[in-house]
Amino acid sequence: MPRSVQHWSGGIPTCIQPHPDPDLSDDEIKEEVKGWLLFVKENWVSAANAGASSDAEYELKHRRQLVEKWASAKQEFRDSYQSRAPVGLPGTEGSRSRGEQIEGLRYPAEALERIYDTLQPDNTSGLICIAPVDENHPENRARLVKFAILLYDYDIEAGHCIDSHIPSEAILNPATTNDPSVEDFLPWVDLETANFLSIYLTHTGTVIYFGRLGTYMLVDELGLQTGRLTFVEYEINGTVQESVEVRPFNMKSPNLRAHHSGSRGRPEDIRCVDGGYRHQNQPLDMDLPIVDILCQAKEVNKLPNTMFLCDREQWTSDVELYAPGYLVLEAEGRGGEYPLTRLADPNTIRGIKKQVMITVEDPSFSHAHFTWLAPRLP
Repeated sequence: MPRSVQHWSGGIPTCIQPHPDPDLSDDEIKEEVKGWLLFVKENWVSAANAGASSDAEYELKHRRQLVEKWASAKQEFRDSYQSRAPVGLPGTEGSRSRGEQIEGLRYPAEALERIYDTLQPDNTSGLICIAPVDENHPENRARLVKFAILLYDYDIEAGHCIDSHIPSEAILNPATTNDPSVEDFLPWVDLETANFLSIYLTHTGTVIYFGRLGTYMLVDELGLQTGRLTFVEYEINGTVQESVEVRPFNMKSPNLRAHHSGSRGRPEDIRCVDGGYRHQNQPLDMDLPIVDILCQAKEVNKLPNTMFLCDREQWTSDVELYAPGYLVLEAEGRGGEYPLTRLADPNTIRGIKKQVMITVEDPSFSHAHFTWLAPRLP
C-alpha cells in the first residue's frame, strides 16, 4: 500500500529550529546528540504500555511529541540528560547493518520499529515536484506534464534521461509554507515525520539532519515556469550546500554523473558534463507548445549530445512515442489533463530506432559537427 503524506498538524512547531553550524565532524555530532538519544531511550513508551493501538500512527505521534518536548524544554532539562549520557547508547554497539547509522548515532530499536510505514511518499531516484499541482493550480499541472515528457531522450536514441519516468509530488504542509522552495524540502521529508533515520536534536534543542542529504532532483514553481529542475545537496542543518539547475531534456549525462559514475555526483561535478553547462540551461518558456520548446532551444544553439541533429518532425514523433495522445490534448488546450500513468515505460521504448538514427547510419550522411562511429563487430 502506498504511504500517505504526513503533515504535522498546525505545521512544524516554531520551537524546532535548525542547528546554526553546518560544519560538524562525526565525533562532534555524536557529542551534540548523546543527551537526545538518552532522552528518547528513557522516554519511549510502546503502544502496548500506552494502551494505544499498535500501529504506525501512534509511533509517528510519539516521535513528534518527543521532538517537540526536547526542542521546547528549558536548557537545564536537556543538560540533565547530556551530562550523564554516554556517546552511543548501550546495546546499540556492533557492526553496521544496511541502512543503519554509524555507531554512536543509533536510536533504540523500539523507536524505529514501524518507522518505514510513516515516511513521506517520495521517490528519491526520480524527479520530485514540490510545487502545488492539484486542481487549484492547473497551470502548474500543465507545466509538470510537459516537464515529465521532456525528461525523455530527444537526441538520436529513444529512451529516458533519469531512473524513474513518473515524477513524485511532495505535497508540502500549507501550515508550514505557502510558497514551497528547495529550502523547504528536507524539513518536509524528514522533520515533518520526525524521521529518526535522519534527524537528531542537539543538546541545545536544534535539529541536525544526518540521513540522505542529496543529491535530490527537485522542481519548484519557478522551475516549472522556466523548465529547469534543481540538483540540490544539503548541509546537516538543512540549508542548501550546493545546487545547479538543469533543463529536463539535458539530463542524461548529468544524471549519469550524479547517480551512476561512482562519484558523489555533487552539483559542482554536474556543471562539468555535457548537458550541465550553464549556457545549456538558460530559462525556457514552458507555456509554449512542447515541440516549440525544443525548437526554440535549437534555434539558439544550446542543445547537448546529438540533439542538434533532430528537427521538429523528429521531436513530434518522439513526443507521440513517449506520451501517446498528448499532442491532441495540448492542441485543445487540455495538456494538463494528460495522465502521467500513460507515459511510456522506458523499458518498452529502449532500442526503438528513430528516423534520425536511420539517417545518420546511412554511409552517405555527413554533418560538419558529427561523425558516426558504427558499433564494432565482435
